[in-house]
Amino acid sequence: MLAAFECLDKLHWLANGRVAQLNKACRQALEGWPRRLEALDVKANPQEAAQKCPRLKYLRLEDDVTDAAVRAVARGCPRLEHLNLSYGMKLKDAAVRAVAQGCPQLEHLDLSYCMKLKDAAIQAVAQGCPRLKWLNLQYCVKLTDAAIRAVAHGCPQLKQLDLSSCRKFTDAAILALAQGCPQLKYLDLRSCRKLTEAAILYVAQGCPQLKQLNLTSCANLTDAAIQAVAQGCPQLELLFLVGCVNVTDAAILAVAQGCLQLKYLDLSYCVKLTDAAVQAVAQGCLQLEGLALDGCVNITDADGQALA
Repeated sequence: MLAAFECLDKLHWLANGRVAQLNKACRQALEGWPRRLEALDVKANPQEAAQKCPRLKYLRLEDDVTDAAVRAVARGCPRLEHLNLSYGMKLKDAAVRAVAQGCPQLEHLDLSYCMKLKDAAIQAVAQGCPRLKWLNLQYCVKLTDAAIRAVAHGCPQLKQLDLSSCRKFTDAAILALAQGCPQLKYLDLRSCRKLTEAAILYVAQGCPQLKQLNLTSCANLTDAAIQAVAQGCPQLELLFLVGCVNVTDAAILAVAQGCLQLKYLDLSYCVKLTDAAVQAVAQGCLQLEGLALDGCVNITDADGQALA
């Protein structure tokens, strides 16, 4: 029987959601081994996992994202590099501050849908986790410009940032981000409805390495913003302009001429576009693999198939 578990000496990852369903022999084989774990998906007893697995580098809390659980992780897992706390809807600032103090090696942090968090939590992360490269703040609806200014100042290595549906941010936050995080490759600004085209001009000037930009439902944008992106971000591979109702063919012509590496373009519900936009994309974006045109009422079916 023991021979069947010799492979555990090399095991570094475990999803513990079904450990309780294992037979007695399996559970006994696992008992003395968690201290070597480096990656763990936790559905139950995260405090115990934090105590027994001090070498963890990857941790995802699936169903029990509570303040107590997160504080236990902060105390017990100082080597964490990747932490997923998404949908911690009751999570408070103090727990995230504990993570910032206890896990200084964090590079990847998912706080999406942690809707109670305020600026103080993100300011602590920015101060305590300078190696951060990936940050998801989707639907952290209480955050203001102060949080993003802190990230821009404290996390210069940031490469991916999701701010979608954070509706309190203004152009000032994006200016700080563009100045402080020039290595950004992925930026999601969906439904950041206070942003004007000035914010996108800042991005175009300060983030030349961008590969993916999502501006869905940023209805204030005009051609000038998209033209600046086309000129300043030539490495773009994915661009989402869904519902940018003021964008015209001129902007898409600039994209077709400036973003030659583009692989996916979503122009759904850009109601001012005509067949000329599709023709420009077909001629200029030779690496394009996907084009979405839902709700583009002035584009004919024939020209919608121009890339086929």
